[in-house]
Amino acid sequence: MFAVRDIVIFAVVAGVAAATVLAAWSWARRRGRFVLAGLATTLGFIAWNLTLNATNATGFNVDAPVIGLSWADAGSGVGAFVCTALVLGLGTERRESAGHVVGAAALAGLAAILVDLFVL
Repeated sequence: MFAVRDIVIFAVVAGVAAATVLAAWSWARRRGRFVLAGLATTLGFIAWNLTLNATNATGFNVDAPVIGLSWADAGSGVGAFVCTALVLGLGTERRESAGHVVGAAALAGLAAILVDLFVL
């Protein structure tokens, strides 16, 4: 489906996009949470897209007729969301409210979806 090099490059782009979006939020700037979310987004994006490659899941990369979003695009967002929620929620920010952690993870997932939608 995609070259591993392309997956890694665009995963970094997704991580930077997530970190940039989260840097606008004061909660995410404290303790460098936006950096952790960016790294987690990168890892989730890579894991999902390498899984698609390994299984030759070309059927996931077909855009929906109305919104132009594929399951592959959505999966990148889910991977970013899950990785970010795990890193923040079970790791560094376990004493923070779930709303903050899930909100940060949701923004990271949305950033990953948008990057995947336009580049992969």
